Amino acid sequence: PLRNIVEIDQLAMSLDAMRLLQRKIIIEQMAMEGIRPDTPRLKSGALPGYAARKKVTTSGDSKKGFQTPKLQIPDVKEILGKEKLASLELAKNYQAQIKADTLKWQQQLAELPDESKLAQYKARLNKLQSSSGLAGLLGGATELVAIRQEIQTDLDRLQTAQKDFAEVSTSYKKRLAELQNAPRQDIKRLVDKYSLSGKGLANLSSLLFGAKTGSILEKALFWYEKAQPLLERSKEKKDGGEIVKPTRGKGVWVRFEEREPLPDFLIRNIAAAVQITAGSFDGTITNVTPDQDVLGVPLTFTFAGDSLQGLSSIRFDGVLDHVNPAQPSDTVNLEISGFSLENVVLSDDKNLPATINSGLVDLSVQAVLQQRDINAQVDARLKSANFSSTPPQQSDAISRAITRALSETTNLTAKAKITGTIDDYDIQLSSDLDSILKQAVANTIKNQTARFEQDLKDGVMDRAKGPLAAATGSFSDFGTISKELTDRLQAGGKLL
Repeated sequence: PLRNIVEIDQLAMSLDAMRLLQRKIIIEQMAMEGIRPDTPRLKSGALPGYAARKKVTTSGDSKKGFQTPKLQIPDVKEILGKEKLASLELAKNYQAQIKADTLKWQQQLAELPDESKLAQYKARLNKLQSSSGLAGLLGGATELVAIRQEIQTDLDRLQTAQKDFAEVSTSYKKRLAELQNAPRQDIKRLVDKYSLSGKGLANLSSLLFGAKTGSILEKALFWYEKAQPLLERSKEKKDGGEIVKPTRGKGVWVRFEEREPLPDFLIRNIAAAVQITAGSFDGTITNVTPDQDVLGVPLTFTFAGDSLQGLSSIRFDGVLDHVNPAQPSDTVNLEISGFSLENVVLSDDKNLPATINSGLVDLSVQAVLQQRDINAQVDARLKSANFSSTPPQQSDAISRAITRALSETTNLTAKAKITGTIDDYDIQLSSDLDSILKQAVANTIKNQTARFEQDLKDGVMDRAKGPLAAATGSFSDFGTISKELTDRLQAGGKLL
């Protein structure tokens, strides 16, 4: 309430008086001099009895800022206490399945020819050997053929079972090999997730530039929303059509077809001079109306300035197209060259504070808004920069390495891609800083994470060794079925 949104020294315009008789406000030319945004007020502009709107908090990372990466070695016991190990789950499933299959095959073995059945065949053969005489010889040959057929039938059953069992056993053997490798996969996953590797430093662009980018974007979208009444008239709609609620007894306004349709309000051309701390620059705005669908042309604007104080040049232009209210499309471009930065706080995180003491930045922004979808690309080039970072005295080696790298950085480029909707957008940031810091702290990271990785490896293997040993034992028990089938086949083969 103690700041003006905008202050204008002088405003002059030419009005089409004849159109006033048609209840139309048509301004052909308007000139605005001394436009100054965000000026102080001598008296508060707060409205009596009006409660200030509370800022709605959002859940997106783009709006919350970014957390400082963990620079201390994580506690292995804490990690293993909350993380589920895939190797333990695989071992549990493996044991349950092989136990069920072992029981099934043991039941199948009970139904197959066994030692007692083969002993019966042997007794019958011994009986034939003891027979004598011509009649015994002839009768024995017939019996011998019958015994051979019975034995062969049983051997066929055993061979089929042995083949089926071999396939199942091979599958379990392959799964056991995968299971024995699973702890290493768990270790790799947890190391990638918790250790501050070179890959983990990729989020430092977001850490240092994310909060500032998010703040600027919030302000830009706020003013875009404020400008909506100038672009499109608020209309109540139902089932795709506009609702007209006439006041009883007063009739309704009917818009008849016009030879040259004009909206009720229109500013055809505005010549504006903007005054900022760096100096002044001029621009033009055309076709300002909330009824672009009637006029048939979009709003356009162009502003440019050169040789300003602390700023080489600026150009700001765009097209706000709401000719089709159902499919609005707005395009905005911004080019800034040689903008001087002084004492810009990038991060106020206590573990990694960072400030640009001085520097020059070239900035390019291209943004497209279609309906409420946003797609924007930001490119920034920082030159002759001087960074400062003063982490706590008890900071770790990683923080100190990052601080040194920042102090030695003078030039870098950064990119931001903004996608999503106005209400829920995502900012993806990248810069040279990622590779610079990654290289600077590579050795420090290597030394600090080596011990963590070894401790994590020991912890995972200690938890997994019991289930792995049980799974290996279950497979060994399963293998005894194969030996039993082989023994029965050999014994039957000897009988033949």
